[in-house]
Parts: sequence; structure tokens; C-alpha cells
Amino acid sequence: MIDEILRVLPSYISNEIIKLNCSQNITEIRLRTKCKVILICGKNEMVLNCIVTPKTILDILLNVSKNSIYAIQNDINNGFVVIRGGHRIGISGEVVYVDDKIKNIKNICSLNIRVARQIYGCADLVLPKIISGNTFLNTLIVSPPGCGKTTLIRDIIRQISNGIPSLNFKGKNVALIDERGEIASVYEGIPSLDVGIRTDIMSNVNKASGMKMMIRSMAPDIVATDEIGKKEDIVAIKEAILSGVKVIFTMHGDSIKSILKNENIKELLNLNIFSKIILLSNGKIPGIIEKVYDTEKLGGVA
Repeated sequence: MIDEILRVLPSYISNEIIKLNCSQNITEIRLRTKCKVILICGKNEMVLNCIVTPKTILDILLNVSKNSIYAIQNDINNGFVVIRGGHRIGISGEVVYVDDKIKNIKNICSLNIRVARQIYGCADLVLPKIISGNTFLNTLIVSPPGCGKTTLIRDIIRQISNGIPSLNFKGKNVALIDERGEIASVYEGIPSLDVGIRTDIMSNVNKASGMKMMIRSMAPDIVATDEIGKKEDIVAIKEAILSGVKVIFTMHGDSIKSILKNENIKELLNLNIFSKIILLSNGKIPGIIEKVYDTEKLGGVA
């Protein structure tokens, strides 16, 4: 599952990880210059003996970019790079501004590699709550970072795209706007992760533009994307609803109260855009569904 990550790591780190025989449990690999490598396994940490050097950071970026840092410059400017398999490498360092725009992050001193996992069937328990007959209900998935919202939305998309015989639900055409490449991880036109047979994917495009393009070009039944919240997202979502499509999105938050602090999301809730809100737990095990709210009676559990 983390083979693509091991390929971009220097051998002295990848070999150490392989020896531990725990790769299936790793959720993050944190590398900080002049510090030991730290593996995150769920909510637990494992500190390796290998030390990260500036050359370590450079070698990883060269491996990711196939020896052309310029090819991933835009990703670096955004603070992360997504590699094959949907794994996300977060970047921190010294930001360079030109005309009030980020032009580079230099002297990169830390990398956080987040392991993408495809967990087939992880949406099984929640699907009956967000499907009514052969209709998908507009849904928002809410969780703190690293608690499984991307994994959950991926499995929901896969199942509603393929169809769900146990629920007598026929497969729907899904337009996936995968801005950061984490949901489907398209590589050379082929998804690395399974998002279903009726899913069309638009990658490397901002969510607002992607939604508008896909609705015009692909005539979807359902539009899906990760981590909404900006004003332009909300405008595009309202336009999508007016066009008659159903939607499923994710966003950061740890409670209904926390998402209401985002005025853009609050506007969508006031317009009754979403029928269901899925809240994931911030517990020791990622992906645990804490509650499914019916927005008609917020505060109650559907």
C-alpha cells in the first residue's frame, strides 16, 4: 500500500521502514531536518534511528519530480505534492513572495507524508442513511484533518457509481473534481484508486471551476469534491443545485458548531442545500462515524 512512498524515500529510510514490518499500519511519515524520522500509526508514534538531512529532503523532491523540481513548482507553492497512489506530501520551509504571490518555498525543512488508503466497504454503514430509494441525498462529510473523510468519500463515490444491489440503488454518473489528486489519484489518465465505473474525474483544477466544467461537459447525476469552504465554492455549489444535480462534499471541522463558524457553509445550511451531515470522530481509530445529522432537525441524529 505504501510502495509508491518507499520508492521516493532514500534507501536508508525505506529499508528501516521495511525492517519494521508495520507498513500496513502507517498513516503518516514525518521528516524534519536534523531530527529522527517519525512514523505515525493511528494515534501512536514510532521514532526511527535514521536522521533527516537537507540532502534527504532534496532527494525526496527530486524522486517525486523525476529530477525536475520545476515540474512540481506549482505544487510546492501550494504547500503539498500528491504522488501516485494518492499519497500527499506536505511541505514547510521559507516562503518567497513576489508581488504578494507565493513564488516558491525554499530551504524546505519538513515533509509530512500522509498515506492514502482505499478501504473497500468503509461506507457500508452510512450509505442507507444518505440514500432514499434510488435517490442520493445531498451530503456533507465533516471531520478534523487525518480522521478519514477522504477515505470515506472515496468509498461512497465508488459504491454510488457502481450501484448498490443490497439497497436496490442503480449506479449514477458521478463527476469527481479531484483538485489535489487525493481521491482518485489519476496518473497518466488512469485512476490509481477505485472510484467506480460511472465516475468521470477532473484533476488539478480548482473546485469552483471544475464543478462548472463538469456539469456542462459530462451531465452528471452527482457532483463530488473534497474540502469545500471558500466563497467561490459556495457559488458553484448553488449553481450545481439549480442545475438539478446531487452533491457530496467534505470539509474540516469537529462539530456542527465548528462548521457554522464558516459563513460560507452556514449560508449553504440556511439554504437547506444538504440533507445529511456525517460527522467523523476524532478518536484513536480514523474513519469512525460519530453521528449522521438530518439537517431538517439539526441537533438530532438521523
